[in-house]
Amino acid sequence: MKRIQNSPLQLLFLLLILFSFTSFACQLGTALEATPTPRSRERDDEDEDEPEPTEEPEATPVAATPVAAEPAPEPEVEPSGEPAPIERLQAATVQIFAKQVINGRLQTIWTGSGTIISPNGVILTNAHVAAPLSPGLATLYNDPELLFGEEPDQLVVALSASADLPPTETYVAELAAADGALDLAVIEITADIDGNPLDPASLDLPYVEVGDSNTISLGDEIRILGYPGAGGETITFTRGNVAGFERQNRVGDRAWIKTDATISPGNSGGLGVNQAGQIIGVPSFGQEAIGGAINRLRAINYALPLLEAAAANSQYDSPYVVAGTGQETFTHITWADDFSDEDGCAIGTRQSYPSNTTLAVAIFEYSGMVDGEQVLVAWWLDDELLSSVVLEWNEGASGDCTPLYFHNYGDPIPNGNYAVEIYAGGDLEFVGVAETAVGSGTSNTTTTTNGPQDGVFVEGEILDADSGKPLSGAVIFILQPGTDLDAWLDNPTDAEIYAFAETDQKGYFFLPEPLARGVEYPGVAGLTGYYNTEGFLEFSADDPDSIYLTLELSK
Repeated sequence: MKRIQNSPLQLLFLLLILFSFTSFACQLGTALEATPTPRSRERDDEDEDEPEPTEEPEATPVAATPVAAEPAPEPEVEPSGEPAPIERLQAATVQIFAKQVINGRLQTIWTGSGTIISPNGVILTNAHVAAPLSPGLATLYNDPELLFGEEPDQLVVALSASADLPPTETYVAELAAADGALDLAVIEITADIDGNPLDPASLDLPYVEVGDSNTISLGDEIRILGYPGAGGETITFTRGNVAGFERQNRVGDRAWIKTDATISPGNSGGLGVNQAGQIIGVPSFGQEAIGGAINRLRAINYALPLLEAAAANSQYDSPYVVAGTGQETFTHITWADDFSDEDGCAIGTRQSYPSNTTLAVAIFEYSGMVDGEQVLVAWWLDDELLSSVVLEWNEGASGDCTPLYFHNYGDPIPNGNYAVEIYAGGDLEFVGVAETAVGSGTSNTTTTTNGPQDGVFVEGEILDADSGKPLSGAVIFILQPGTDLDAWLDNPTDAEIYAFAETDQKGYFFLPEPLARGVEYPGVAGLTGYYNTEGFLEFSADDPDSIYLTLELSK
């Protein structure tokens, strides 16, 4: 039997671990509360504090297939022949304040950065700054909290007259297009800070030209401007190099630009420019790595469809977000000690777990799925959320065995009643659940098995025959009645295993399934470096409901 390996479905929780090292580059305020609550299967969309939404005229969708940009225009140069000065880039970099109505007044809940890319007030930023509920965003960053937060009631744009002054809240903007899978958003200035409507054509704002991210190469210089918050309220400039490129599933090659330039929280949506002063990337997130950090910018070419939609005042729909079929179903099969790396099916079925267990595995069959749709998995302990993960499904339309598991990195998991819930599709509809108990907890699991009155539970210890010391990591297999033990040892298969256990550090084991009375079960215990102990177990009606066995292994 193989212990936890990195098969695709076992990445459910490895992704969650990886995300603990990933951080957005936006600055969150203390007023933001976004606790994931997948337990509530119906959400109340009414909020008397929020302003009534205005109806937008129905628009014609714009095709959003990213294509290579047209050749970039020649960079604007000064009379000296040098690219446009840093002052122009600084003037076009803005700070964005996301505000919500709290206790009857607008309050800032987070901030980010943005870049003015046209004189009439079109601003490019990140979706998690301007539209955090955009479909696909939670999946991109594996952050379930993004599924249950709130959109800002107002976006305020702040401009700075000089690099040594903090920006001043100057305009109000509205969302024009967003793509969560790309973490990109386009907002447009519509009013002054007092809410008076403005004619965009009269703004004549400083702006940065859009470049071509396909033209940059490894080692090229990148300059980053934004408002990270670290070091004060003024704009921050950092410089670095193109450290590489990354593809993104369902998006394409060069989806991300890696850089060694510093990108701190608050820089999200800011400006990443080439040596010619053209925007070629949008700072999005950083990831800690051994020896330093690698930061990511979204390649500007993937923003072109959003900019086209905003310019045409048309609806934008992400081509990278899969809505799902609406027919998703997950049916619980059993709980298990482990699962096969080959097919994901159970190794050692069970109904509940003893104390000191380190791993709980739920096996499901599924149907109605489509690769690319989002799936949320939430684990509960006695009605308290233990963990949750949101991911992009890639295991096909249907399957017989899908393992979902909870562990504590090798240490025992707490006793109590456990539940795992699954949500799928564009609206994350509830599609499946399984429940069990660890230790003294009680479970409403639908898995059927013989109870103590119908069989005998077996526990015990495995010892070294010479020294009497307990053997950790020894295994015991109880096979299905009628199985040829010798043939199974020559060619072991999961299908012929009735119950399985592994000893802990004290040599203790517990078989999860009771053994029926009057039935002969083949069995074998073993450990690397020792001879197997083989035999049969059979219990009569007079035997107690629980039996303690002491097994010895010889070298």
